[in-house]
Amino acid sequence: MNSPHYNLLKSMIPLIDLRSPKEFEKGAFPQSVNYPILMDNERAQVGKTYKHQGRDAAIVMGHTLVSNEIKEKRIHEWKLFFQYYPTTMIYCARGGLRSQIAQTWLQENGINVERIKGGFKLLRNTAIELLDSAEKDNKEWIILGGKTGTGKTDILNQMKSTIDLEQLANHRGSAFGKTDSAQPSQINFEHSLAIHYMNHTRETLFLEDESRTIGRVAIPNSWYQRMRLSKWVLIDIPLEERIANIQMDYIDKPLNTGVLKTDLLLSLRSSLFKIQKRLGNEVFIRIRTKMDNAFLNPESHSHQDWIHDLLTLYYDRLYEYQIASKMDRCIYESNSKGVLGFLSNLESS
Repeated sequence: MNSPHYNLLKSMIPLIDLRSPKEFEKGAFPQSVNYPILMDNERAQVGKTYKHQGRDAAIVMGHTLVSNEIKEKRIHEWKLFFQYYPTTMIYCARGGLRSQIAQTWLQENGINVERIKGGFKLLRNTAIELLDSAEKDNKEWIILGGKTGTGKTDILNQMKSTIDLEQLANHRGSAFGKTDSAQPSQINFEHSLAIHYMNHTRETLFLEDESRTIGRVAIPNSWYQRMRLSKWVLIDIPLEERIANIQMDYIDKPLNTGVLKTDLLLSLRSSLFKIQKRLGNEVFIRIRTKMDNAFLNPESHSHQDWIHDLLTLYYDRLYEYQIASKMDRCIYESNSKGVLGFLSNLESS
């Protein structure tokens, strides 16, 4: 794709999004900041006026609502941003009145700014078209799979040819994968993925094997279908190592970074509750009891006990079927060291 909007997104030029806060919250771009020309209530009044009295009356209403000190304050916010980022461009929903008016106000204040024709809608269409094109790109896609706790993310993070879907989704991809901060909206996830893809210049793309959804965001259908047909590499390590990896990632690291033991226990219990029906009540109570004991009586109980049961009685049973269904696409299978060496060779070839 060689459209100006493609190059604009790829370059990560700073953007001022003039849309209302609610519009921005639904979806924007990673390089954009929200300095609205109309706040939510003001936009609602202008929209109502437009519906009942027409365009000219709506323009008058907008200028009435945003005048004097309110107008000066908003222009001041834009000017401050331009002082730090002089290459900034502006946009509204469709590149219409809001960005035209803001451009005029800035010009009256000595700042010549370029507005994006087509606005957010055209930028988003550009991102979606790029994501859809992934099904037919010339890259070689390699998917890294393996059971829970095999350290797939750690291996891929050592490579230069990867895009970390879980990082973009701010979720580790399982019932226990929630992080302390909120996930992005679906639109924001897609935009971040598109921009990472724009800047992925290598001939090989490494991705971690994922379900259709990562937490509450979904992998775009074009990507998911391409992943399902791509070559597959399997990492296989002993159960004991997987248990140790999970304890490190989900227990030791949070506690070492200041998370309170009671808060972590409540979070893990909440995650366990999400899969209670699939575990069955007996197994659920068994794992929850072992989890509680490991936190409350660490001298006589180990986290390894409940992690062992969670893996062998739940996750491994899920993934064994999935792994078997993908072995016809498997081009390599080994332990962590072997897989890392294999992927490194592919990346450098």
